[in-house]
Parts: sequence; C-alpha cells; structure tokens
Amino acid sequence: MIYLIGPMASGKSTVGKALAKALDTTFLDTDEVIVMSHGSIPQIFAEHGEEHFRDLEVATLRATQAGVLATGGGAVLRPENREVLRRGTVVYLQMDEDTAARRLARSQDRPLLAGEDGVLQRWRQLFAARRDIYEDLADLTVMVEGKSVNELVALIQGHVISATR
Repeated sequence: MIYLIGPMASGKSTVGKALAKALDTTFLDTDEVIVMSHGSIPQIFAEHGEEHFRDLEVATLRATQAGVLATGGGAVLRPENREVLRRGTVVYLQMDEDTAARRLARSQDRPLLAGEDGVLQRWRQLFAARRDIYEDLADLTVMVEGKSVNELVALIQGHVISATR
C-alpha cells in the first residue's frame, strides 16, 4: 500500500492516479470516498463541522484498501490515521509556497481555506501545523516543483522498487 500525503494542492490525487496506472494497481482518494458516501466536503463542514469530517476520514482510511491511496491534507492530524499510514509506504509530496499560491488560486471548494486571512495565509498556517508530521511519516519526500507527473511517478516507482529488493 502506498499512501500519498502532503498539503492541499500538492497533487496527491493527480500523481496517485498516474502512479496506480504505472504500477497496474487500484487508486482511491479518501476525500472522494467520503464525498460519494456523505456529500460534498464544504457541505459536511457546514452542517457537521471539521471534527465530524475528521471522524469520517478516520473510518474511511481504516476501511479503504487500494494499491495507492491519496489522503486529505489534514488526515495526518489524527494519531489513529498515522498508525494506519505507518503500515504502508508513505510518500510526502512537498511543495513550496509559490506553487501552492498558483494552484490554490484555481480552487474554490476548500472549506479550511475560507476566512478573513486570505487563502495563502490560511494555507501557510495549516502547512506550518502539519509540516513536521508530514516529514516524520514520510518514507520518501518528493519535491513537486518543476517536475511533471510522469517524473514524479518515476521517482516514486524507483523508491518503491528499491525498497522491495
């Protein structure tokens, strides 16, 4: 099992789909699984709050089996999720602030980025709170800047193949 972790907009879903295809295995995204069963993430946050969403995330991560699994950016916050992640290979997709700013400018549906501080400032706060956890969990850290999806997949594949030898 390969788990992709990292901040919002780091490319976990995009890279995950391509990686699963390259490895001829299944791909799932925990956020997509939650949306299929419970409705949109903004709706869940509005009606039930972040803690309820995090509870759904825990249940989804525990129950979901796939060759490659993209997690939500905040999935690492719960200790029970970190326990699950440690059972597989954890790949941290790292990105710099400029890349985050470009990618988040196109996004309108991220409830944790709403607020008066502005999207990038809120992203900085969330990233600062999660960075050490991402780094601690990672078996492999891949910087996404300047790399195509295919290059990222090749880097991850190389790590996975050498780790299984």
